[in-house]
Amino acid sequence: MSNKTYNQYCAIAHALDTIGERWTLIIIRNLLIGPRRFSDLMKGLPGISTNILTDRLKQLEEQAVIHTRYLPPPAASTVYELTEHGLALTDVLAALARWASPSLGKPQPGQHLVLEGIAFMVIGVFHRATPPAFTLSCNLLVSDEGYQQLFGIQLSPQRIHLQEAALHQADIHLTIDLESLSTLSSGRARLQALVDEQIVRLEGTSTTIDHLINWVDGRR
Repeated sequence: MSNKTYNQYCAIAHALDTIGERWTLIIIRNLLIGPRRFSDLMKGLPGISTNILTDRLKQLEEQAVIHTRYLPPPAASTVYELTEHGLALTDVLAALARWASPSLGKPQPGQHLVLEGIAFMVIGVFHRATPPAFTLSCNLLVSDEGYQQLFGIQLSPQRIHLQEAALHQADIHLTIDLESLSTLSSGRARLQALVDEQIVRLEGTSTTIDHLINWVDGRR
C-alpha cells in the first residue's frame, strides 16, 4: 500500500485517504462556491504552489470528487467543478466550520481574507436541507475594518443561489461584520438578536424582513 494511505478498514480513514491531504478541503470549499478555472483557484489559495494544486486536482478527479468542463466561447476555458459525490461534502465542511467557529474570533493581522472563505460563511447562513417555500432576494454586505464584499443571494422553491456581486434589484439589504457573520453562519447567534442589538442592519419591507429572519433563524 502507498504510504499516503492509513490502510485501515474504517470510513473515517478512507475519507481522509481521499480528502485528508493539506489544501484538499480548502480546494473543495472554493469549488462549493461554483466552478473555477485553474487561475481562479490559485488566486483563492494564497500560499499554494502550482505543482501542489495540480497534484490535488488530479487526485480529486481520480476519486470522482471533481471533474473538468469546457466552457464554449466567449469564455473558451476549462473549469473545475464538484461532482454530486463532491457536493455531498457540503454538510461535512459546514460541520467542521460549526466546530471551529467558537475559537475563530476576529480576523488576525496577516490572515488572508479570501473571498471563497467569506462566501462559505454566507452560504452557511442561508443553507438548509430543503429550499424555502417563498422567493426572496438579498444583497449582503460584509463590512469590516479594511474589508468590504457584496454578495447577492436568491432564495426560491427551486434553489438557493449565491453570486459574488450585488443583485441589480434586491428585496432586502443586509450589512454584517466578519465575526458576526461567523457566529450567524455557525448557528451560535440568531439574526433577530443581532438586529435587535443593532449589530446587523436590515433594510426592506416588514414582510420580507420577517421571511428572512424566520428562514435564517430556522423558524419555518
